[in-house]
Amino acid sequence: MKKNILIHIFMLLVCGLLFSNIITVDQTGAGDFLSIQEGINSAVDADTVLVHPGTYFENIDFIGKNITVSSLFLTTQEEDYVNETIINGNQNGSCVRIMSGEDSTTVLCGFTITNGSGSPWYEGCPSHGGAILFMDSQTSIIACNIFGNYAEIGGGIFCRNSQITLSDVDIIGNYADGGGGISTREYSEIYFDQNNLCNIYLNYAGRGCEILKAYSSPAMEVYVDTFTVFEPDAYFIMSTDTFAEPLNDVTMHIQNAKLTPINSDLYVATDGDNNNNGLTEDEPLATLNYALSLVKSDSLHPNTIHIKNGTYSRSLNNNFFPLCTRGYVSLIGESMDNTILDAEDLAMHLFNYHSAINYTIKNITFTHGNGENSFAACMFVNVRSRPNNFINIEDVIITDFTCTGRRLLELYNVDIYMNNVISLNNHSPTLRPSSSNQPEIDILIENSKFCNNDHDPSNGTVYQMLLGDSSFNPKNATLINCEITDNNSYQSEYPVRCSGIYVKYNVELTIINCTIGNNTSPNSGGPIVISSEGSGSSINIYNSVLYGDSPSEIYIDNEYSDNPASVTIQNSLVDGGCEGIQNVHTWNEVYWLDGNLDTDPLWQNEGEFPYMLTENSPCIDTGTLDLPDGIILPEFDLAGNPRISGDTIDMGAYEYQDSVVSQDIEIPINKTDINCYPNPFNPTTNIKLKLSESGIIKLKIYNLKGQVIRTILDAYASKGLLNIVWNGEDDFGRKVSSGQYFVRLEQNGNVIISKVLCLK
Repeated sequence: MKKNILIHIFMLLVCGLLFSNIITVDQTGAGDFLSIQEGINSAVDADTVLVHPGTYFENIDFIGKNITVSSLFLTTQEEDYVNETIINGNQNGSCVRIMSGEDSTTVLCGFTITNGSGSPWYEGCPSHGGAILFMDSQTSIIACNIFGNYAEIGGGIFCRNSQITLSDVDIIGNYADGGGGISTREYSEIYFDQNNLCNIYLNYAGRGCEILKAYSSPAMEVYVDTFTVFEPDAYFIMSTDTFAEPLNDVTMHIQNAKLTPINSDLYVATDGDNNNNGLTEDEPLATLNYALSLVKSDSLHPNTIHIKNGTYSRSLNNNFFPLCTRGYVSLIGESMDNTILDAEDLAMHLFNYHSAINYTIKNITFTHGNGENSFAACMFVNVRSRPNNFINIEDVIITDFTCTGRRLLELYNVDIYMNNVISLNNHSPTLRPSSSNQPEIDILIENSKFCNNDHDPSNGTVYQMLLGDSSFNPKNATLINCEITDNNSYQSEYPVRCSGIYVKYNVELTIINCTIGNNTSPNSGGPIVISSEGSGSSINIYNSVLYGDSPSEIYIDNEYSDNPASVTIQNSLVDGGCEGIQNVHTWNEVYWLDGNLDTDPLWQNEGEFPYMLTENSPCIDTGTLDLPDGIILPEFDLAGNPRISGDTIDMGAYEYQDSVVSQDIEIPINKTDINCYPNPFNPTTNIKLKLSESGIIKLKIYNLKGQVIRTILDAYASKGLLNIVWNGEDDFGRKVSSGQYFVRLEQNGNVIISKVLCLK
């Protein structure tokens, strides 16, 4: 049937040849011209430019002419001519541009179109349409192979304010930041021939791997012979409204699928092969893109892509960035120092927009990302109004980013847990979380270092880490055991600069055992700033060292007198003391409590850990263990030494190591609480109970259906700390499946519930 329909189209086109001028292009010199563009330049409306076999390293433009450009497939119907007549864009822009009002008589037929890099459709905009860029035109594309092209938007085809028909077109193996196969914008329609079916598969992008459709384009109905999978989700097809909420207005008619999704962990290695099954370390896949397309996203059965040591990049092994991450699919490297994702200053690394998250990124070094014309330099996540989403980032290094204009991590509307994250030697701000579409978010950053970073003042950012946004939704942030040192904020038109943490609306920030030093900002500012938009925000600082920062340690500039901000400091060393804190407005409060110091902390100032304390440091044994409810101190300091040594805890992120480590330090407990770590877990998690009173306690695990699957404890317990290990089994000794569970503690009529996630 398909062949008969093609013959029908062929006959119509051949009839057209009888009434048009035929211009031949042949690289051997036997035709009218040697290049396709020369043929187009000499043509007039209704002419046909007939191209003989060969590879044409060109970037052709129809320049408003309503003509047919075709290989000898047009006159012979021999499919070999499609493969033998190649338009190679030579990474010099779009291979084909049809963007000057061409009408519906315009036809492109019978070519292989490859190696395009897209073109801007106005000065300074990102590249669009790696293979073909359509604007303000109506065109039919017939019997073309489109593969191996790249653009920032629309790796294969980009269509703006145009109507195009695709007949027997293969769009395979193209990649983009957005819309790996096809991207539409404004009022654009794509008609898929229902008889001469297209193939669209294994294209890659940070959003919309196969299709990215703009809200302004009408609903799309796609007819294909082969698509990547039978049931594509938002990873493959993205269509959103003006608020970036899913429209679900792309209807798919798929006869065959290239891949069968695998609901299991997968393995990737630099010496892998995408023909392997990917199910074991001995049969790894070759690329992360392929693994992400193959793995199944399943909330009831979270999966992990395991990444072997090695460097993964576009030039080395065809790993294209950004990767479009998938909900409930974690990326875990073999080791944080030796599993390296190198974006080669071409793109950001990871992207996830308005789909579920709930995954872990672990044991990876991210380097050489680029956020120009993008959403972030390293990682962008935004689930918008989807509730109950989190992201865990553990044992990760982010280094050597030289981009401008974007933060490294833009993480919106998700709860964030960061542990052992090192941001080092970057020319970009590090972190910007947001809760504009969520009623509240929680951020916990532990055992992490933000060192020797700066940023370009031309991009308008004034901070290294932004907490808060223009919404008044609460943000609860806690930093424990972190180092923020040697960061620089350059001079700019903004009067207040921040070399560390910049706080806006309605943030409750708790800083415990952190070392903040030798950061510099011009004009006003410092490493901790409550901005002019810091309405209702509060900062509570315990056991921390703030020293050697310029021009001050803490700067408070909240302009909302009806909703003042506050800073509370206890058992901490602050250079300049209470008087050195710059409080611009009288309505904002500074609470200088007991145990604070204003003196030199006597850091080591050399070696692997220059901010460790020396033996005569005034910070030794001067901290407090009377900490806010729910705080669980880490077992080790930033150097890997026991967190408590000597009589009590020290100030700062590094504990001076006495010869004797104290084992029995009484920690005051004023409120009963639960803390589970690790979370997510596999196969066990520690359930740490802080009991503020004695009595009968009942500790049970519930599944999402509200069913009790495990009773861990039903007994009397004394006031204090209690640590219980759950081995991930139910009451019958069966391992529980991946998914979310609830830990329920009942004592003396009071109930506390904590969520844990099992990831396998």
